Amino acid sequence: MGKEYVKRFFICALGLACFAVGNVFGVHAGSAGTNAWNTLALGISGATSLSFGTASLMISALVILIDIIFKGRIGFGTIMNAVLIAWFSDLYLAIFSFLPTAQNQFIGAVLTVIGQTIISFSTILYMSPGLGCGPRDTLMVIIGKHFPKAPIGLVKFGMEIGVLLIGILLGAPFGLGTVLIMALQASIFQFASRVWHYDPRTRKHEDIIETIRRMTKKEC
Repeated sequence: MGKEYVKRFFICALGLACFAVGNVFGVHAGSAGTNAWNTLALGISGATSLSFGTASLMISALVILIDIIFKGRIGFGTIMNAVLIAWFSDLYLAIFSFLPTAQNQFIGAVLTVIGQTIISFSTILYMSPGLGCGPRDTLMVIIGKHFPKAPIGLVKFGMEIGVLLIGILLGAPFGLGTVLIMALQASIFQFASRVWHYDPRTRKHEDIIETIRRMTKKEC
């Protein structure tokens, strides 16, 4: 069991490290804009002295707090999502700081779509070990339970529109890339799921207590 969990934690961390690569593409998309949550992080970063990763971590911490208040399932993967994506994003942005930001909407939109594709494949990778959904997905499930008649896709779209508007009001870029991602991200994720032969609805996720209990079983 110990070796199994080492492997599961490694795969989760690897997926999150790859996820951050997608974030970097979105940041370098410049005025074309990026996905909703990154738009919010860019807005906070631009309005303060915080780095993009730190802003992302603060958002994740707030979302996790809301998840806990409303009794959402928090796993080790949820915490790793918040910390590692933020850390790797800042690390990559520092390493590749010499790369220019896209100078026009078309190139920026291409970078945004590439970034979102990387994020979609990486999401499946980090979710596959079943160590917990990301903070934002957990919040989506919580909101969905409060509006049972609304399709979960509509819940996700409504939540991200709200996040996007806050980011734009804070001065984050909004352009062709943002529009494309809002329209295509569900299709991109579905494409990634088919490639991986992965259905997120069938994967049971452990919360922190369950993982600890399983890891510390005497027979393990």
